[in-house]
Amino acid sequence: MNMVYRMQNKKPNSTRKICIIGGYGAMGQLLMRFLQTLPHYEISLFGEQDWDSPKHKLNNQDIVLISTPIAVTSTVIQKVSTYLNEYTILADLTSIKEEPLNIMLTAHRGPVVGLHPIFGPTINKAAKRVIIYCHGRHHEAYQWFIDDLIHLDFTLKQMSARAHDDAMTFIQGIEHFSVFCMGLFLKKHNIDLIELRSLSSPVYRMELNIIGRLFNQDPHLYANIIVSDNKRLDMIAEYAKLITEQASYLKNDDGKEQFVNHFNEVKNWMGEFSNKAYHESDRLLGIVSPT
Repeated sequence: MNMVYRMQNKKPNSTRKICIIGGYGAMGQLLMRFLQTLPHYEISLFGEQDWDSPKHKLNNQDIVLISTPIAVTSTVIQKVSTYLNEYTILADLTSIKEEPLNIMLTAHRGPVVGLHPIFGPTINKAAKRVIIYCHGRHHEAYQWFIDDLIHLDFTLKQMSARAHDDAMTFIQGIEHFSVFCMGLFLKKHNIDLIELRSLSSPVYRMELNIIGRLFNQDPHLYANIIVSDNKRLDMIAEYAKLITEQASYLKNDDGKEQFVNHFNEVKNWMGEFSNKAYHESDRLLGIVSPT
């Protein structure tokens, strides 16, 4: 029997040996807390100190999860892969998928899958939390792990690595950068945030909270996310150019008319989405829309 498929032929609930690279970090610790609730999991953590003698932790694992910063993930994949058996499943947890997935496929002969938890390390419940997974190689061999994540109440969404990265360019790249710039602008003008918040409607108070939320977190994490690939940086530059152009249009004699035209173009493009977003945001904010 090919060793690659050994895992899929294990009996249900037999012991699964899992090693989390970067397991002492915040996301590694979170995953451990969820996974260790499954009685058939034997979990080990791998930190910087383990590189002195990595073989005893990495050899004979059923799955190795790489939970390291984006900037070092490629290097870690290369180092880890030399110690893995061919049946060991190799997975990464970074917020980009195409590049690390290709590196894993080249470096490791066995099953490969790309994972991206769409949440931070502070959650305490799995319900409604999404984990995206991108097929790499021998998906039959790691289906048990996908099933176990679903059993833990996570929502699993399958995507191609390219589609994932295209979506994250907007969700993480441009969005995080926009929020960062707004914070930078508020700081430049030394805005009294407490007073500004007291004058804001619930919608704008939530936007201020989102800005504050970002700046309460690790700057290195967001720097790594925003500059994780050149495509994100190119799109951010394109977005910045668009803002400059729109600001310039407003100075024209017909600036107001141009704004209204562009507004209606976007509204028509969005279709029913804008109406649904309006009512859903009201619901989330506890606002009762006028009838």
